[in-house]
Amino acid sequence: QVHFKRQLSKTLMSLFDMQSMEWTPAACLLAFIAGMLTLSTSMLMFSCLRSGFYKMEPHTQKVLKNSRTYEMSHCGHALLWSLAMVAGLIAGAQVTCVLTLPSMVLWVRFHYSAGGKPHAVLNFALTVAVAYYGFVPFPTVPPLEWTPAAIWMTFIALQCLLASLAQVVGGKCVDAVYEGRPYLKKQFFDDPEGLLGDGLLSDVGSGEKGKGYRRARELAFGTHLLGGACCMAAAIISGEAQDLCLLIVLPMIINGYVHWLQRDEHWEQKFGAIFSWVLAVVTVGFGIVR
Repeated sequence: QVHFKRQLSKTLMSLFDMQSMEWTPAACLLAFIAGMLTLSTSMLMFSCLRSGFYKMEPHTQKVLKNSRTYEMSHCGHALLWSLAMVAGLIAGAQVTCVLTLPSMVLWVRFHYSAGGKPHAVLNFALTVAVAYYGFVPFPTVPPLEWTPAAIWMTFIALQCLLASLAQVVGGKCVDAVYEGRPYLKKQFFDDPEGLLGDGLLSDVGSGEKGKGYRRARELAFGTHLLGGACCMAAAIISGEAQDLCLLIVLPMIINGYVHWLQRDEHWEQKFGAIFSWVLAVVTVGFGIVR
């Protein structure tokens, strides 16, 4: 027990030791983006702050259908991206900038698709800055060390990447997902039961035609997972796999909780909850053992 406490103390000290970190412009920019993501996620996660969040992003309320379950799902995925970004910027800010660019571009598209044009413009400016600081000067990639934590995090990153692809691509790719898992229509479709015809109408009023948010929901889901996977890859390349393990445990627990809330909809949701929690326990182990 004493050995475990010493090991845990040593692990936490190494995780929060920022003295060796160089605060380059790329690192400062990523810290700002990760901080804003974490702040907005925290506001949405706590009920007492939700109204403030929706005043800043009213379009997101329509995307999430004002559902607490979907809000928690959104929070878990956004935290995955922001905390993986933190792990990446600690030792490889420029590499993280380069690898997170695709998800930044998709995040701009999400806000535009959902009707948040001012947010799209702001995120476009941040995307340009990320591209500049990522490639100027051109980053050098350190030699990759395949530690047990790095191998495990590569596995997790691949799972996130594969889960994001259909939602990011859209079209027939994501339609095939809905055909195989029709219960997902409830989360992503504006009209999952087909009561409004072609599913392009939102619940804005009786007989009133409104904007469809299906594509925006798919982009939010896919962008968060893609961003998380890319930032995980950056952290692995930069040698921060063990710290990454500890940082992403919370999003994994939240993701499991969201699956558990939907356990009555399909057996896969219950399995997803247990699977997520098992992955979280294993990930903590790889993060602590140094």
